[in-house]
Amino acid sequence: MMVIKPMGLRRVVVTGVGMVTPLGLDVSTAWPRLLAGESGVKHVTRFGGDLDELRVKYQMPDDFPLIAGEITHFDLKELLQARKKEVTKEDIKQIKYSDRFTQFALAASLEAIQDSGINLENENPERCGVIIASGMGGVSSWEEGVHKLMYEGVRRVSPFLVPKMIPNLAAGNVSISFKAKGPNIALSTACAAGAHAIGLAYRSIQLGEADMMAAGGSEAAVTLLTITAFYRMGALAMGYNDHPEAASRPFDVKRNGFVMSEGAGIMGLEELEHALARNAKIYAEVVGFGMTGDAHHITDPHLEGASRCINLALEDAGVSPDDIDHVNPHATATPVGDRNEAQALKQIFGAKAQRLLVSGTKSMTGHLLGAAGAVEAIFSVLAIRDSMVPPTINLDEVDPECEGLDYMRHQARPADIRYALSNSFGFGGTNASLVFKRFEG
Repeated sequence: MMVIKPMGLRRVVVTGVGMVTPLGLDVSTAWPRLLAGESGVKHVTRFGGDLDELRVKYQMPDDFPLIAGEITHFDLKELLQARKKEVTKEDIKQIKYSDRFTQFALAASLEAIQDSGINLENENPERCGVIIASGMGGVSSWEEGVHKLMYEGVRRVSPFLVPKMIPNLAAGNVSISFKAKGPNIALSTACAAGAHAIGLAYRSIQLGEADMMAAGGSEAAVTLLTITAFYRMGALAMGYNDHPEAASRPFDVKRNGFVMSEGAGIMGLEELEHALARNAKIYAEVVGFGMTGDAHHITDPHLEGASRCINLALEDAGVSPDDIDHVNPHATATPVGDRNEAQALKQIFGAKAQRLLVSGTKSMTGHLLGAAGAVEAIFSVLAIRDSMVPPTINLDEVDPECEGLDYMRHQARPADIRYALSNSFGFGGTNASLVFKRFEG
């Protein structure tokens, strides 16, 4: 593959977006619902059976959370039929032998590519790449395989189990679907993975390794075993089975954990001159990316690592804290995580902090794990495009340790946004921050 060696770093813009979330199966559905402050958290339906029967069968404690940002009514074949002129035999085969997380990625990627207006048949496939992350990969296929092995025997385990469950098959399938022969990468950096994917795709285009990249994250971890595992860690919101929509409470004094969610977010990133040459619409420019490691603890976040990550992204963008207008924080609604991030923002932004427009969108979507950073990056560029900042719902009383920021409590607000910051922090002490700028030529 020919690699262009630029004299300087090339500029990168966002020309397409696509998503599958609990708020809707596309951007045009999810974004208005987010601005309206609607929650996508509800009782889980995928486990089957009556909830009381499940409690008895699995010996669930009374506080076990049977809620999630579950995506319902998702049918990839129906989506392809609605979005493509023709659904081919290869499409059907791909659906049959792929896990749900791969299917989410395919749907979101198709939306992002169509939204970009690009005709890939006119592009050099060696200059088009894919980076799609996942924290868990095909966990539902893995669980199904273990169940079949234990209760039905070796011959009942699918020969397609490995290609269904390994985390790089979302990127692999998207690459195959769109004949993208450039960089083809999968990341698994926990809850920072989607943001890392966008950041590294941005770097790849900057450095001349590609002209276009589909980048983001996909996750389908709303399974009984995964929810149980996070419950046993003490990480999930509990006590909200009677009112699921109130469970995700970033920065609220009564927050007690995150809400498991699923979905995908994909950005179409493009080298600026390439985008201008085809008269593409431009959502925003990617101008900054930072990534750090806490080197502290596998699950407890560290203030220093988060602060350094944000500062690196600002430095990369060539801006000062005073330039940032809007932040979409990681804000999972865990007690320590929210406190540390709020303190990091106050420390970095100083006197500007009280005017910083902060939107904890996980209050409405739940936590999409490896897809969260990508979905929230898309929300950030949409906020720039529409000059509208999403709300943080369920924030009835700000934790005293988190006070000092404008959290957009309960209602969206119009605002002129030139620069937006999106943060994602993950288990293992891995951090990613992205800076987007309104495109100004």
